[in-house]
Amino acid sequence: MKNFTLFAALLSTATGVQAQSAISLSAARTAGPGTTVTVRGTVSNGPELGAVRFIQDQQAGLAAFSNSAVGFSALVAGDSVEVRGTLKNYNGLLEMDPVTSVRKLASGRRLVPVEVSAANMMQLYNEQYEGRLVKIKSNTAVTTPSGVVISTFNGNTNYLLNGQRGATIRTNNASAGELGIVGKPAPNSDFDLTGVMGQFSPSGTGGYQLLPRLYGDMVLGGGLPNVLGEPVPTEMSRDGFTVTFNTQNAGDTKVEYGKTSALGTVVMNATPTTRHNIALRNLQPGTVYYVKVSSTNAVGTSATPAVPIITDTKKRSAGRGRSAQADSDDE
Repeated sequence: MKNFTLFAALLSTATGVQAQSAISLSAARTAGPGTTVTVRGTVSNGPELGAVRFIQDQQAGLAAFSNSAVGFSALVAGDSVEVRGTLKNYNGLLEMDPVTSVRKLASGRRLVPVEVSAANMMQLYNEQYEGRLVKIKSNTAVTTPSGVVISTFNGNTNYLLNGQRGATIRTNNASAGELGIVGKPAPNSDFDLTGVMGQFSPSGTGGYQLLPRLYGDMVLGGGLPNVLGEPVPTEMSRDGFTVTFNTQNAGDTKVEYGKTSALGTVVMNATPTTRHNIALRNLQPGTVYYVKVSSTNAVGTSATPAVPIITDTKKRSAGRGRSAQADSDDE
């Protein structure tokens, strides 16, 4: 009897340990509502989506919801975690609720979204990608459900991506402030959109929603600096001018110039910006200089062909944009 009791106790302990072992997110999704599971993965979002956190690994994603689990509300995108809780169906969305334990394993983990072009975006709006971070490239507009292009984002509002029926975007009230979406202008030119694929359907079918997290999830022009137009000379003088140009996205500033199209001299400013200005001085009066501008960021480099700009031939008096001391320097 004692031996049997000891064996039963050991078996019970072993079974308990096994039950606590983490399973893959795919296995958790297969287990379905009512199952208590422990999973590991990388968190895809922070408080910008409210009290829900989406967790993903290389194969699947899963929502988790809690207002009370210790450490849960502090989780942000890139946190590697082990989470335990019971699965439920919330209006079609499979989520862990309640969450009974949270263990943060690491931070700063890289999140890799599933990428498709806008032409193929509807393939992401299905159960396979629920809970996963996705990226739709080369979009053209965000519209109301009736197809009207919007200018500013509101919170807790449904929109359509590219005006396409079924391609729902849902903005969250919690995505506010400097980095948030609420109150920010909608993109009005080519842009990429990243977000987590959610679902809200009382019937349990359909109702998939792309949930952008922060305003930075909307990247214009593929993220490249993208020089807008040609460089423009300002603050003209006999010995130089300021080269001015704008880019669609922030990047550094580089100006190459010379008396021929071979250029030869480079001036740079490493500070990322979308409004670029670099002064060129000690040039010769009334002389054509060829100027090429470019800007680089983490995505890549954008540049323009060299354009000719001529320095001034006349002195400028004070009150016309230059100081009297600057005039005296020209003499």
